[in-house]
Parts: sequence; structure tokens; C-alpha cells
Amino acid sequence: MNDDGLSAETGSPVSEEVRQRGIDFLQELLASGKVDLARFQKALDALLEARTHADFASVVRSLPSPVELTPPARRREEPLKIFYSRADVRLEGRWQVSQLSRIYTGFGNVRIDLCQAEFDDWDVKIDVGTGFGKITVIVPRGFEVRPVGRSGQVNSALEPPIPGFPVVRLSATANQGAIRVRHPAEKKRRQRWRLRRRLPVLACQGLEARRGSRREGRRDIGRHRLFLAAGGYRKARVMAAARLETWSRR
Repeated sequence: MNDDGLSAETGSPVSEEVRQRGIDFLQELLASGKVDLARFQKALDALLEARTHADFASVVRSLPSPVELTPPARRREEPLKIFYSRADVRLEGRWQVSQLSRIYTGFGNVRIDLCQAEFDDWDVKIDVGTGFGKITVIVPRGFEVRPVGRSGQVNSALEPPIPGFPVVRLSATANQGAIRVRHPAEKKRRQRWRLRRRLPVLACQGLEARRGSRREGRRDIGRHRLFLAAGGYRKARVMAAARLETWSRR
């Protein structure tokens, strides 16, 4: 790692896949309004001209950070320390990641989610351990997670990092348990699952709104039963069957 905290692979050539991911990040900044069109065009030209990881990282670091950075006045001067003897530790949502964070529990699981956290620096170190339990660290896509110190066996399924993105130096130990580092689940999958869970309720609401039409009501009942066959709720099934029987008697 050089003096700017960038990856040590400064002389490696930039692959087309990495270049495209950097361009995608730049497009997200433009869409969110964090950069204007002039700055976007300038950064785009620089990303296209970059030949090494060092050049590419310098352009990325000149852009707004992919995560929220803590204002200088609120940054911690001392390391963040969390120690428990018997408890699960869950750090998720909006929380502050100091330059050095030390988390340990004797008996319990540790879950560290960095996706919505505030970072005190582009380069942070997390020292986490548990005596009897498992450790799960969730990092945004593009981040570089670098094992340091006496880290245990880590089960990692991360995409290659984007040069210039924040670096997490991880030291993790678990005497009896697994250590897993992964990206967050895809949002589309979660939204689809929430839609499936809401579908029986929405179908019943549709039946109430269209009680005057037997044909449309039966069509909704058919769709409803198809969903119930895939694992819907028994209560909704009884309601739908009773309503169909009522309509058939009319």
C-alpha cells in the first residue's frame, strides 16, 4: 500500500471489466446528482485513459466517496471498542466505523454490515473475534477486504475490488465457528419475495373491489389459487374458496 492508502498493485494494468465497473460507478454519481455533467465528462475521459491501477484509483479517489464519510469534527480520536462476554453483536444500519474498530464476544455471533455505515477514513481496520460463534461481515460491492494479522480461515465470496474504493483491513478470529465475508443480497430478489408475501392480501383486496363482476372475480380467484399452490397462506385460501362458492350460487 502506498502513502495514499491505495492498493499495492499500483503497476497492474486495468482490465476492461474493472474499467466498466468504474464507469458504472461514475454513472451512478451522475444519476444521483453528486457530480454535474462537466465533472462527469472529465472523470470519464480520465478513466478511459488510465492504464494502471494507480492511475485508475487516483481518478476514483477524486470523486465523491461511494460511502458516507464522517465529517472531520465527528471522527473518533480513539478506536471503537465493543467487548461482551456472552452476547451477540450486530452492527448494521447507520453506524460509525472508526479508523480502528475492535469487536469481541466470548460466546455469541458477530454480524458487521458496512453497507449503510459512516466511515472515518477511506482505509479502515476492523479487528473482530469470538470464542464460540460465527462472524459475518457484509461489505458493499467494489470494496477491497484485505486479511491482516492473525486472521482465521475466511470464507469469502467477493467480487474483485475497484481500484480507489475504500479498503477494509480485516483481522478476524473464531475459535469455534465460521468466518464469512460477503456482499449484500440482491435488492431485486428481496423485493420479489416481499411482493410474493403481499400477493394474497392484494388479491383479496381486488376481490372486494370487483364483487359485481363474476368473470373478473373468478379470474382473480384462479390467480390467487395458483399462488396458494406455491405456498400461500391457509387463511387467504379459505377466504377465496368461500367467496367463489358464494358467487357460484348467484
